Amino acid sequence: MQKGCLVKDKTILIMKKAILYTLLLLLVSCGKRTIEEINTDVSEQQKYFPLAIGQSIDYQVDSITIVTLATGVTRDSSTTFIRETITDTLRDTEGHLQWKVERFERTADSLPWKIERIWTAEITDQKAVRTEENLRFLRLVFPMTKRSEWNGNLWIDPNRTIKVADQSIRPFTNWNYEVDSIDIPRQVGAFSFDSVLVVTEVDDENVIEKRLSRTIYAKNIGLVYKEQWILDSQYCNSNPVPTDCETKPWVEKAEKGYVIRQTVLRY
Repeated sequence: MQKGCLVKDKTILIMKKAILYTLLLLLVSCGKRTIEEINTDVSEQQKYFPLAIGQSIDYQVDSITIVTLATGVTRDSSTTFIRETITDTLRDTEGHLQWKVERFERTADSLPWKIERIWTAEITDQKAVRTEENLRFLRLVFPMTKRSEWNGNLWIDPNRTIKVADQSIRPFTNWNYEVDSIDIPRQVGAFSFDSVLVVTEVDDENVIEKRLSRTIYAKNIGLVYKEQWILDSQYCNSNPVPTDCETKPWVEKAEKGYVIRQTVLRY
């Protein structure tokens, strides 16, 4: 009986060692895969955010603006055409090089372009930054992997409010930028791009708020698509709670906010 027990104990010990060895091999192989996925070629990744004087991109922006008035909730759909052109360079107060981005708008192809805003952009070996409406966004970080995350709104108060048709809304709560995919082909509008970067800046919702912001960058072109859903609703706080509280589309139950889809037209 004792000899049989010894043999059995040795067998169990051998099996445990074999399992441990297998686990170690798996950990090593997983570590190798992680290393292989990291792209440290910053110069290649910077091509998703090209900056050069004369660079110009046209977009079509389709939007829905939702407001609550005394007469009830109104939803206004519109289409605007945007042209962004880099016209000059300048230095900020700390001496950093910036590119001047002139933003033109029109509501139809037959109308002349009208300059509406002047924004700035900058890029370094560590980051790509855009300043829009006096708000500074950390759009990209370098180098990026398929699992990169960062605080793209680190210079913005998450409780900051903006006006949407004279109604206040807080769009910047719970943002966390993440790389969804990188260096993949993608159809965007009328164009097929060989290599794009997809970044989700926020994807968060509860019964009273929906916050979604997603961007797509094409290599050597820049931003080619942007989608945002910034919506507030008290629909699900009704008494009694509506049976379609969770299934009703956000555009239908929202009481204020906006949805925009910005798609490249020409570059």
